[in-house]
Amino acid sequence: MRGGRLDGFIPHTIFWHDAAGWRRAPFYATHSLRGDRATAHIQTPVLALAWEAVAAASPDEPEFGTEALDALRLHYDWLDRHRDPDRDGLISIIHPDESGLDDSPKYDSVFGWMSHYRPGYFWLVERSRRLRYDSRAIIARYDEHVEDVLVNVFYALALRALARLSGERVYDERAQHTAQALVTRCWDEERGLFWDLAGRDHTPLRVSTWSSLAPLALPSLPKPIAQRLIEEHLLDPRRYRSPFGIPSVSMEEPSFRAGWHLFRCWRGPSWMNTAWLLVPALRRHGFQAEANRIVASCLTLVERHGFREYYNPLNGEGLAARRFGWSTLLVDLLPPVTERQPQLPRTPFHGSAREELLSMGAEAAAETSRLIGAAARKRLWSSRNGGASGESD
Repeated sequence: MRGGRLDGFIPHTIFWHDAAGWRRAPFYATHSLRGDRATAHIQTPVLALAWEAVAAASPDEPEFGTEALDALRLHYDWLDRHRDPDRDGLISIIHPDESGLDDSPKYDSVFGWMSHYRPGYFWLVERSRRLRYDSRAIIARYDEHVEDVLVNVFYALALRALARLSGERVYDERAQHTAQALVTRCWDEERGLFWDLAGRDHTPLRVSTWSSLAPLALPSLPKPIAQRLIEEHLLDPRRYRSPFGIPSVSMEEPSFRAGWHLFRCWRGPSWMNTAWLLVPALRRHGFQAEANRIVASCLTLVERHGFREYYNPLNGEGLAARRFGWSTLLVDLLPPVTERQPQLPRTPFHGSAREELLSMGAEAAAETSRLIGAAARKRLWSSRNGGASGESD
């Protein structure tokens, strides 16, 4: 929140310790090649939802829920002004990574050679710089922008959360507008899925990814639509009912890749945040057994491989980064602990989700200590050498 601008814009990435290094800066969505301390594009608009969740888990700090209301209002008002120029209730993304689904195959036909994993991504960044990341100008001039279903589901959920936090009905009305627009503009009655809308012509992107199922998380979603999403897709073993978690792409899509594939990570693997969003919806609609099956399969993944960035939905292989923070969202899906558990030693991971969490905490503390020590040594070196210090990437 502190990294945001006074007009309400909050960056996707903030470089807390230093500006982006010269080798990476050309590929970051920053205003210039050097010196920027943050990117110039947005993150998935989930902040108000996250703030409400933390407030609910912090009864010892009752003032926490309201202390950021001004900043949250500014942020969601900025999104409304800058990312919904056609006023249809759906906000647009101008870079694929703004949704968090960077290289999803649903974007291939939109961004083409400028897709996140292709060399032309450099040009997507550069031409945005030339328009100073004015999203309204970019949306008016180019067709490489998307009214993304997942982004707008989180936008609607966050607006509801902001309405509850602030007590202001206007945010509830905006959430309702967005939820209704998803149904009227993005729902495909024939296929039984929601599609992203691309460009100035709002072309449907007919690739079945977990984003097409995301509106299940909306409490206001009509029950017949929810039933179809669950019964025709989530419960279908040819599509999304995999042995482990929920695939990020339908298994019957030609673009589906279950495992690691050339650094493209949203083309099939299961992610914990997918289950975190969809499992509560399964429970709410009466599919308790299937929800429990998915959670049990996710728990098996962690007990076998630890909290990895993502997993192969067919064989359960743990992939990419280890001890990955948002994979701990699995904890939210587990039954509440009703009695105090014995304290476990902080040892390396040996096959228990709880031990893995404790180990991650110890590792984070050690890394923080290392960074503080490195900063202190750098200051000492600088003072001894008349303020000169080396530059590193």
